[in-house]
Amino acid sequence: MEKEISEHILLPLDKELQERLLWFTRLRWVAGIAILIGVALGPPLLGIRLPFLPLSLVALAVLSYNLILHLNRHRIAATPARARQTVYLQIGLDWAALTFTVYLTGGIVSPVSLIYGFHLIIGAILLSRRACYLLACWASLLLGALALMTVPVGYLTSDSVLWCLATDSSIAIHLWLGLTLFFLVTTYLATSITSQLREKEDALTRSGQALDHSYQEMESLYNIGQLVNSTLDLDEVLRLIAENTTRMFGAKACFLRLFDRSGKKLSIGASYGLSQAYINKGPVETEKSPVDSEVLKGMTIQVLEVSEDSRFQYREEARLEGLRSMLSCPIRVKNRALGVIRVYTGEPHVFSEQEQQLLLNLANLGALAMQNAHTFGELQALDKEREWFARTTHHQLRSPLAAAQGAIEALPFAGPLNEVQEDLLARARRRIQDSIDTVRDLLDAATAQRFQETDSMEPVHLVESLRRTLDIAREQARSKGLSFEEELDGGDCLLQADAGDLEKIFSNLLTNAVNYTFSGKVVFGMRLAGDWIEAWVEDTGIGIEPGEQDRIYNGFYRTAAAKATGVVGTGLGLSIVARLVKRLGGTVTLDSEPGKGSRFLVRLPTANPRTV
Repeated sequence: MEKEISEHILLPLDKELQERLLWFTRLRWVAGIAILIGVALGPPLLGIRLPFLPLSLVALAVLSYNLILHLNRHRIAATPARARQTVYLQIGLDWAALTFTVYLTGGIVSPVSLIYGFHLIIGAILLSRRACYLLACWASLLLGALALMTVPVGYLTSDSVLWCLATDSSIAIHLWLGLTLFFLVTTYLATSITSQLREKEDALTRSGQALDHSYQEMESLYNIGQLVNSTLDLDEVLRLIAENTTRMFGAKACFLRLFDRSGKKLSIGASYGLSQAYINKGPVETEKSPVDSEVLKGMTIQVLEVSEDSRFQYREEARLEGLRSMLSCPIRVKNRALGVIRVYTGEPHVFSEQEQQLLLNLANLGALAMQNAHTFGELQALDKEREWFARTTHHQLRSPLAAAQGAIEALPFAGPLNEVQEDLLARARRRIQDSIDTVRDLLDAATAQRFQETDSMEPVHLVESLRRTLDIAREQARSKGLSFEEELDGGDCLLQADAGDLEKIFSNLLTNAVNYTFSGKVVFGMRLAGDWIEAWVEDTGIGIEPGEQDRIYNGFYRTAAAKATGVVGTGLGLSIVARLVKRLGGTVTLDSEPGKGSRFLVRLPTANPRTV
């Protein structure tokens, strides 16, 4: 891709050449018209005799080929090579016209001969030094031919000064030598200046190209780095590294080989630019591939001709694939080698230090991607073990507690109990229920910390998924003599979530609202606000002190006012709410005043919001 782009990028000198072609064309209109004006006004104004018809024909010829060049200017300037060829063509045509004009206006003694110097200066700007000196020699030869003429030149009259000069061979030779010296000096001075400018221009161009190339490398490394940090799809990351490496190097192919389970063979983990036949040739055994063994020790190795290097296991396959030069470096995490990365060219190529460093950076990104994937796998395994432990613990603790609770509930049927026994039985009943609630909340807290699995996320209607939770809260409120209200603005709304998580969030909020409200009402509300669903639980309960509002989402924390009510709780409910809301990409905020109530607002992103 880089090679294709570079072919269409004009160097400053080439761009100037194309611009000067247009300038040449415009200047030539002036030259052709100037000849016609000179032929018409020269004789009466200067008192000289000029050949009207021949010079007019020269002027018309100049204007004619200039018109052709003007009409084809876009084709002429299409490429730098064509533009440079056109420069030689135009100078040749101009010099043919100039030579005829010089001949017709007095030969070597004609002032028009100085215009050759003007062309040499323009040539020094646009052409190479060698071409400029060739032009100077050609101009000298043309004027030398005119200097050798000892017969009347053009239409000079015998009584004119130019006639005397032109017919005096000694004077003509001296003029020729002077003009030759003038041309050479002009060429030397002009090319000395322009060559220095051209060197600086070339250096600036190379610096600009190097800077642009470095910027492209940095941008590609940044994009790959962003991808490494944003996805855990290892295969996709490695594939993009192989593709971008090939493109950045302008190479034929690239692949990343990784160790298999045995740790003795390297298999292709990702590739770009290789045929399926080459990929299927089999893994590389490190014992049979000395070049890979050297790379795995931490070395960066390049090979000019892969098919001729005995360190490769698959030399013949590489030759058939058209792989010539190779650059390879290890993929390492700390001091452990995970594999190798290789880039191949289709033509012999010596890789620079900058290219070697670039490949090392790409290898580091590959190592980071593999480390992230490995770490995530370990975290997933740990998460599953933690969830298994929580569920097992919940079952193992809940079962005996439930059995003890059943036995306690059955005691009154075994016979009458005295007042002390009733009090002890009530305490035991509360303690066991507290333990069951704690075990349940611990399980919910462990579940809230698990990784979000996209398979469990589905479009859910909020109110519909909470209907059972709302009915339970309504009954609890009624049993305490509280009013329970619903404020649904615009009906139900759709969001992408786990229905079980939604139930846990609002079950905890509604239960707290009912438990800590002793008069008044509990309200559940919902509305659509742009791309968000806002749902709130409001009560007229005990409220929360400002100094405690930042701590209520910490696990096992209960406010002083909550403890004073005598309501039993674990202090895990709001911690579970905060974790689950964050998992769903939302936020939860609190607005509370002690003694007047609280309002918890939950904002969750919608999924194609609609009214039902």
